[in-house]
Amino acid sequence: MACRRELHRRGSRRKPLAALTMAGGLWRCFTGASRPSQTAWEWWESLGNPKWVCSPMIDQSERAFRILCRRHGVHLCYTPMLHAEPFASDETYRTTYFDAWKVEELDRPLIAQLGGDHPQTVLRAAKILEPHVEAVDLNFGCPTEDARKGGHASHSPRCRRYGAWLLDDVPQVTRLVRTLARNLQVPVTAKIRLLENRRRSVDLALAIQESGASALTVHGRTRQQRPKYAEKHGIECLAPDWETIGAIAQTLSIPVIANGGIETRQDAERCLAVTHAAAVMSAEALLEQPDLFVETEELPIPRMFRLAREFLELAQRYPSPLKYPPTKSHLFKILHRLIDVDQAMCRRKAASGQQLTLKEELKLKLMCCPVTDFDAIHQALDYLEAHADEQLLGDTWYRRWRPNSDVMQSRVRRIMGCW
Repeated sequence: MACRRELHRRGSRRKPLAALTMAGGLWRCFTGASRPSQTAWEWWESLGNPKWVCSPMIDQSERAFRILCRRHGVHLCYTPMLHAEPFASDETYRTTYFDAWKVEELDRPLIAQLGGDHPQTVLRAAKILEPHVEAVDLNFGCPTEDARKGGHASHSPRCRRYGAWLLDDVPQVTRLVRTLARNLQVPVTAKIRLLENRRRSVDLALAIQESGASALTVHGRTRQQRPKYAEKHGIECLAPDWETIGAIAQTLSIPVIANGGIETRQDAERCLAVTHAAAVMSAEALLEQPDLFVETEELPIPRMFRLAREFLELAQRYPSPLKYPPTKSHLFKILHRLIDVDQAMCRRKAASGQQLTLKEELKLKLMCCPVTDFDAIHQALDYLEAHADEQLLGDTWYRRWRPNSDVMQSRVRRIMGCW
């Protein structure tokens, strides 16, 4: 086991697509018995021993963004989360929300994530996905109210409960993992959050491994620890428990991916040092800095506009199938430090004829572009770059939920610095 665990420390060796397609056949050596450690680590090696990972994000980790992240150091990507029930039964939902039907070597290896709580329904959805991905991931990590209720009534009325709200029912979690592991031609992975104490978290991870999972992502916070509650519950709620992730990684015999608290490349390196995980996953910080895992001394403004233009080029080449593509949403995050003002306030001030600040003027310039009018968006970027000034730069999008006082910011740095 020690030898296999050493694989991820040898550096990522990218594999050609032909090699990746062998992973399914390799995985079929495992038939559902417990502790699939050998095949799990062989499969992980077949992916190139990925070290840096792009998280699944609802409507945000689409193909154009995934390829952008891969250009800048990411080794493994996940699709946006897919609701299992409509994916299994509705062709329109499938073609709208899954964007990897056509093979694109620049977008491999790829794992598809599913959310749902009914094993046979999730299996039907996974069977449709398995020819197109390297693995299927089960979402046991999302802490949102939509996950508790099963989805948002406006766009997912037939969705079922998913995410971290399933962790209260460990037998159900293991049924879901076992059903997929025994019936798919590709590996099954899972993503969880921590439970209220270390022992329960380790036991949960062990149960998922014993059910047939070939890799496990662990977000180092509980369901209650969400950045948006920082001001209400105290800044301590933001500190991820990397030590418990480390305890899980040491206990399991399958690859563990650490997640949570990754704002910079330095954070990612510290996380690996503390957890000894196989890889580190980022979500929110990667949305703002798609080159998060690359060391750079480039100045902030040139870097932001270089990434924004690169993303826009990819969004044109790989258009999102969504009715409302996330193109401008990505640009707002990449350029956040320059245009970090409230959209509704910009609209109200513009409508009433009030004088806008320069930040508000720049934000409104991009806001007014139709999301599918790439020429207009290119022109808006030209305008923003021509008027950009380092004095306009504010805090990062990653820290938008953090209290603004100097005292609280100091506490954030102190708490996060200990990790």
